[in-house]
Amino acid sequence: MTLNERKWLKICLVNVIIYRGDKMLAKERLLYILERLSTQPSVTIQSLSDELQVSSSTIQRDLNILETEGKVQRERGGAISKNLTDTLTSFKEISVGDKEHIHVTEKQLICRYASENVKDGDCIFVDSGTTPTYLIPTLVQKKIKIVTNSHYFLTKIIKESSRGEIYILGGEYNPKYDMTYGSITIDMLKRFRFDHSFFSASGYDFDLGEIYAVEFDLAAIKRAAMERSNKKHLLIDYSKYAVKGMCSWAKQEEFTTIYTDKFIVNKKKPQNMIVCNGLKNS
Repeated sequence: MTLNERKWLKICLVNVIIYRGDKMLAKERLLYILERLSTQPSVTIQSLSDELQVSSSTIQRDLNILETEGKVQRERGGAISKNLTDTLTSFKEISVGDKEHIHVTEKQLICRYASENVKDGDCIFVDSGTTPTYLIPTLVQKKIKIVTNSHYFLTKIIKESSRGEIYILGGEYNPKYDMTYGSITIDMLKRFRFDHSFFSASGYDFDLGEIYAVEFDLAAIKRAAMERSNKKHLLIDYSKYAVKGMCSWAKQEEFTTIYTDKFIVNKKKPQNMIVCNGLKNS
């Protein structure tokens, strides 16, 4: 290891210690910044400082790390993305565990609205990803049957006292997404009929009206669940706007409802979209 490499490693280790704060760890802040830059061409130090509730100097150090890793280009007062026009694939997608603390408030708000669809006696499908886990506070209060291929969701809901029953679909296990998928999973899924299905997505293109996933195997599960559902609900926060994934698995008009937290200015809002405004009771 060269002297410069040792100095860089020392700086990174010091930063990881310094970055531990009340709101986010260093790694989580870096992921947050990258996700922001996946949907817009630039970010400012001031806006990131306000959103993450940390000092400007902390954000500057974060951006310096990302620039060293070749993920952003520093500009006066902020940074710009180097990969905004790239298509999101499984090679670029981060793991479900790394996403856990990103956009938590937005996900909670969206799921608070969406969960009002569920009533006692329903059979529902819950998709993989972090967003659907925020349905749990409402779901555990209902006497329902829950079907999922998400082990991540399962590990969250079993910590709660639930009135319902949970069915976990078998198949090939993917540790990155903490879920099962493949032909066995689809065969098992097709034995159910759902009153409601709740889906996450990697990206949403308003202009084309397309919903994206990063892998065809993930998209196949979502597609199969849609075909077995009476009502289909998409849960998607603003960070997914304009992100183009490798696989298109649905059109926006196929959903009963699209729940989101913000809407793009100067765009025509789809009739089936609900912009959650935070006024509903928890």
